[in-house]
Amino acid sequence: MPELGPPEPDGKLSSKIAAWRFPRWLVPAIYAISGVAFVEDICRDNTLAYGIIYAPLVATAVFHKDRTGLWVITGIACLMVVIGTFLPVFSPDMPDMIGNRILSILAILATAIFVRHARDIQDRLAAETRRAEAAERIKTDVLTNLSQEIRTPLHTLLGVLSLTMATSQPEQREALGRVRRDGKQLLATIDNLLDLTQIEEHQLKRQTIDIATIARDAAEGARAAANERQINIALSPDRQPGDAAAIGDSWAMRRILDNLLANAVRLTPPGGTVSVSVARRAGTVTASVSDTGKGLSPRLTQDLRADSLETGEDALPATGGTGLALSNRLARAMNGRLTAYNQPNSGATVSLSLPAA
Repeated sequence: MPELGPPEPDGKLSSKIAAWRFPRWLVPAIYAISGVAFVEDICRDNTLAYGIIYAPLVATAVFHKDRTGLWVITGIACLMVVIGTFLPVFSPDMPDMIGNRILSILAILATAIFVRHARDIQDRLAAETRRAEAAERIKTDVLTNLSQEIRTPLHTLLGVLSLTMATSQPEQREALGRVRRDGKQLLATIDNLLDLTQIEEHQLKRQTIDIATIARDAAEGARAAANERQINIALSPDRQPGDAAAIGDSWAMRRILDNLLANAVRLTPPGGTVSVSVARRAGTVTASVSDTGKGLSPRLTQDLRADSLETGEDALPATGGTGLALSNRLARAMNGRLTAYNQPNSGATVSLSLPAA
């Protein structure tokens, strides 16, 4: 008998196939039932087609690692049907019994064909999964190496720009400031693209986090970029301890707020205000970032409400689509929700809601 055990395809395929696999305990149960049926068949003189029960026995071949196990089990099942035809004695109803046994063998062979087809599909799926995972690894490696090649000179360029701005004329300082802001935006886009490609590698934790503290730290981190654009960052009053406690991952929460604040600062004209607030209601804790810019496109707000984010060519330049795409995926990974709406007068509000602790 071939070695019993479910086939183990490479990569992440096993978790996808597990949904349609039979429970392991069903295999020995089918073996036991088939054995009882065989004993009953050779001990009784009747025309009942006991052999039909051997079809599930053949179906268990899908659990065997060795592909030849299918034909071994099929041969054993057919042999059991034939033996039951002539034992215990020669029956006067032999023509009727032989007809039933032929139907049983046909059912066994049909089951074997279906199992073989299922194994072929499983093998093709495993091969396609391996190819897809290899392509994904290559893409991630290329993006990682490319980002390193870009980030190193970009950091140097930003440092030189900062030193040049300190000794330049006012009219030159303004132009250099725009170049530096664009460089920082490019650097943030590279970071977001890397996180999008490697998001599966981040093991997000489900723990109690204080959203108010994370929001305050994120606002302080964005204050330098806001000051360069003469934008004020307003924080809502601190919540009482426990009021802003939610279930989520602190790294993902901070990453989302950093992206939301960066987008809000970029969309707000000089002299405007970016507001950060935290509220608790109906079993959720919500962190919101509002700006006084021109607002988001209706398509983008609709995509967020539909729980999917499409960052097309019209959305990327205006809203920093890679940041929102990453934020949306991180929010869903934490069982949260990212929503956006435009304010009646001007500006937009993007909110992240997480289950309250």
